[in-house]
Amino acid sequence: MKRKEAELLLKTSLESEKNERQRIAADIHDGVSGDLNAVRNFISILLRTETDADKKEMFTEINNGVEAALENTRLVSYKLMPPLLEKAGFVPAVQDYLDRINKTSEANFNLHVNGFAYEIPQDKAYELFRITQEFTSNMMKYGKISQCTIGLNDHAESFSLLIEDDGIPYNFKDLYATSKGAGLKNISSRIKVIEANFEQIPQEKGNKFVLSVKK
Repeated sequence: MKRKEAELLLKTSLESEKNERQRIAADIHDGVSGDLNAVRNFISILLRTETDADKKEMFTEINNGVEAALENTRLVSYKLMPPLLEKAGFVPAVQDYLDRINKTSEANFNLHVNGFAYEIPQDKAYELFRITQEFTSNMMKYGKISQCTIGLNDHAESFSLLIEDDGIPYNFKDLYATSKGAGLKNISSRIKVIEANFEQIPQEKGNKFVLSVKK
């Protein structure tokens, strides 16, 4: 009974987190981004009409600052709740996420779907996306990787998410038991919520993890 109560509390907590992320992301997109766009448009008008060189240079600098602020708000909003996840599903959202990482990272991230056609339910897609984010963030922070592959495979009664890298090897369970950070604990909590089977496959180099989820 205590275990079931703990699982229900965990599900409720993660669902609340998801709803709050959606709300904040929407507020940033509709509020802050809207205001910054209005400022940018006003500055554009000033730049077109101003003839004084010094003032035009000042307006240009202000405009560059507004553009940087807009890009930062877009990034924060995206990290809170990727819009593609709800609109297009897990695969397009992960592909977009990895494309963004590849633009700023020296490591190479690839998605292999192997003809994967199963439409992952929204609740599981969200948790799997966050799990993928946590793993890739840890790789870039601590793993010293050069290559990472995210894979999806379809089975009769389940589907599996594979995460493989060529970075510094570690034992997930041992590190989870001693880690003071939130990353591995977040991964473990989300795995429990979607009732996935989690397995680490020993490698000579790097790490390989497989999550199997019932349909």
